[in-house]
Amino acid sequence: LLGCDYMLLLALIPVFMGSELAIQTAINSRLGSVSGSSFLASMVSFVVGAIFLNILLILTGTSPLVNMTTITSNPWWIWLGGVLGVIGLTTNILLFPKLGSVQTAVLPIFGQIVMGQIIDQFGLFESPISKFTFIKMVGLLLVAGGMLLATGAFMPKDKMAKKQHHLLPYQLLGIFAGVLMATQTAINGHLGVILKSSLHAAMISFTVGALLLIIIVLILPVQISNLKLAYQNFSKQWWLWIGGFLGAIYVLGCAWLVPQIGTGQVIVLVLFGQLFFSAIIDQWGLLHSKVNPINLMRILGLIIMFIGVVVLHFI
Repeated sequence: LLGCDYMLLLALIPVFMGSELAIQTAINSRLGSVSGSSFLASMVSFVVGAIFLNILLILTGTSPLVNMTTITSNPWWIWLGGVLGVIGLTTNILLFPKLGSVQTAVLPIFGQIVMGQIIDQFGLFESPISKFTFIKMVGLLLVAGGMLLATGAFMPKDKMAKKQHHLLPYQLLGIFAGVLMATQTAINGHLGVILKSSLHAAMISFTVGALLLIIIVLILPVQISNLKLAYQNFSKQWWLWIGGFLGAIYVLGCAWLVPQIGTGQVIVLVLFGQLFFSAIIDQWGLLHSKVNPINLMRILGLIIMFIGVVVLHFI
């Protein structure tokens, strides 16, 4: 009985982690709105996450530094995870006010899944090769169909359909953000193998991203005044500053859970939590987001998409 309770707890943790991803996107979007800068919102998120991971790494007795041999004897691209993370996160912050919580979750997920299959097929970034099969094709088609339903692609040809047409460039950008996130995951995974520590790899990714965004903010002087504006809202909306912490917790949770219950189960359960809570955020406009009611077609799309992910990882 205790074993069953423990496994149930392990299953609930990634669902909670998925809800964290949905909340993090909404928080960062709100911070971007309050500060008037998507770059500034991304910087706050990365800096908070980097500080947390550096402290945690030091507490485990591991030096955050990397020796020169590791830098010179490995491919240059292993250090790009943070750069790709910056682009992906900033893109999501830009998309959230325009597309809502569900689409900002669904579109990058689709991009991640497609790119993930490409990476597996060809063993890119030193990843293990996993050939594309007929069953995987079925799962991918289900994911694509679910995404189209969830994003309103099959809506009647009325004013709302025209609105969807105007949103197409943003939707394609959302898919591209997912492609970058999948690439980042593969790169950080290989870096974790090289450093023999997923925590160390995550810390480097967050730190590189934080430094890059600090440089961008300093290059654009207008961003400093925006930071003061955001700080003035701290006492009113303290939760604006925890997006990076939630992101860091997610990275750590994945590193701990994968050896416990497997990559496939973590991905599916995280996806369930992310889609479910994204729908809740849209339905009620939580965290000062725009209300975007969920209809039956969107619910059906989310269910089909979830089934497709299950097929991809378990059949």
